[in-house]
Amino acid sequence: MTALEWTTRLELALADPAALRVLDRKSLIGLAQSVRPGVSEPTVERWIQDAVGANRLQRVVRGLYLNRLISPPAQLAEAAVWLRAGAVISLQSVLGDAGVWNNYTGWVTAVVPLSRRYATPSLGKLEANAGTFVFRGVPEAVLEAGAEEDRLASGLTYRRATPEAALLHWLYLSHSPRSRMSAPPGDLELASLDARKLKRLARAMNLSDQLEAWRGRLESRAPRRAAVLGDQ
Repeated sequence: MTALEWTTRLELALADPAALRVLDRKSLIGLAQSVRPGVSEPTVERWIQDAVGANRLQRVVRGLYLNRLISPPAQLAEAAVWLRAGAVISLQSVLGDAGVWNNYTGWVTAVVPLSRRYATPSLGKLEANAGTFVFRGVPEAVLEAGAEEDRLASGLTYRRATPEAALLHWLYLSHSPRSRMSAPPGDLELASLDARKLKRLARAMNLSDQLEAWRGRLESRAPRRAAVLGDQ
C-alpha cells in the first residue's frame, strides 16, 4: 500500500457521514492505523500537519481538530464540550443565530455545569486557534432543569440550548453574584420565542420571579415589545 493510498483511505473515512466531527490526536492516530495497520505516529503527525494546511482539518487547540471533510463540515461550537466537560452552547451564540439578539458575535458562548461531579472548570475567554470561546458557569441543577425538549435543541450531535433556555441562562447569570453579566438587553426580538416553553423552563429553573421582574422593566420601556411574553 503506497502512502497515497492510505492517506486517501483515511480521508475517505473522515468524509463518511458516520465519522467523528471533532477528533483528538488519539482518535486520528487510531483511524489512520485502522486503514494502514502499523503506520507510525510520526507519519500520522506529518499527515495531520498537511491536512491542517490544506483545511481538511482545522486545529482548535493543540491536539484537537474539526473534521472539515465531513458534510456539512464541523463547526467551532461542536468542540466546546471537548474543552469543558458538559458544556452547552448558549447565551449570545444561540440568541444571535436565532435572530433574537441582533448583535451577532463570531465568538462561541457556552455555559458549563458547576457540580461536584466535575472538576471546577476554567471559565472566561479562551482564545483557540480556530476562534474564541467564552465559558460561563451555571449550577448543574439549573442547567438540567426542565424537559430536555424545552432546554436543548434537537437533531444535533452536540449540546445546544434552545433560545428560551439561552435567555434564561443569561437571566440567571445576571442575578448571580459570581457573574459580571448584566441583564439581557431590552431590544431582543422576543416574538420569535415560544412563550409557553419560556414559562415552563423559568418555573423549572426557579427563575419565574426574575423573569417577571425583567418583563416588568421591559414593559415600562416598551409595552408592545413585552406583550409577546404574556399569556397565550
